[in-house]
Amino acid sequence: MAAIATMLPDTAALSRVNDAVHGEHRLVHCRTWAELEAACRDEEVTLAIVDLFAEGQSHFDVVRRLKMRAERLTLVAYVTLTAERARDLFDAGRAGFDGLLLLGQDDTPAAFRAVLERATARGVAQLLRPHLAKVSSIARDATMVAVTRAHVRLTSHRLAEIVGTPKRTLLSSLDAAGYPPPQKLLTWGRLIVAAQMLEDPNRAADAVARLLDFPSGSAFRNTCQRYLGATPHEIRGHGGAAWAISRFLGSIGKSERVS
Repeated sequence: MAAIATMLPDTAALSRVNDAVHGEHRLVHCRTWAELEAACRDEEVTLAIVDLFAEGQSHFDVVRRLKMRAERLTLVAYVTLTAERARDLFDAGRAGFDGLLLLGQDDTPAAFRAVLERATARGVAQLLRPHLAKVSSIARDATMVAVTRAHVRLTSHRLAEIVGTPKRTLLSSLDAAGYPPPQKLLTWGRLIVAAQMLEDPNRAADAVARLLDFPSGSAFRNTCQRYLGATPHEIRGHGGAAWAISRFLGSIGKSERVS
């Protein structure tokens, strides 16, 4: 069972985390930044939900250390919004936080789970980022968007809008880099995130299909076979997201093989 570290002195916040998790993850409760660092170092923690101001002030130095030591760690800030904290919240993204929840505003169970899933996708994208350093900015940005917004049913036109370029330019940039065309790139993004979800042995393929808006469990399995040549169970056994990323990178320049 995947572990989630929490550092939430507010009992209401901690209760809402428990409600959102529904026993699907093991929670490791921490009282201090030092305990949080130890948990992320010693436990199989893939997600940390913290009150950025738990000890009275933000500790971005700890956040940066956590992100450097655990590249797969997804960090979500769960805070009460006040005017004096606005600047720190702005800086949180640059420091390494992948998501933000505001206590009493956007922390219903459904919204909570949606934020956690999106934040986890952004964490997975960091595994891919180093491999995109030498490609054009358009191809790089389109690939990152395909992963970080895997939960949104993007179209090719919408992908081009987000990247900030005409669809024709997006097509030519991806082709020049040997990358698949937009719609296939979006499918790869969803599969990479799906592979990360499958790393949790308690998460069924049908549940992953629903979360990523595949038409059905069968459609998801067929897409796995078509692009990755593996069943969801085999993807899990191969290592999940890291393996799916390696398959994606291996397909670069060979996109015509995936019709």
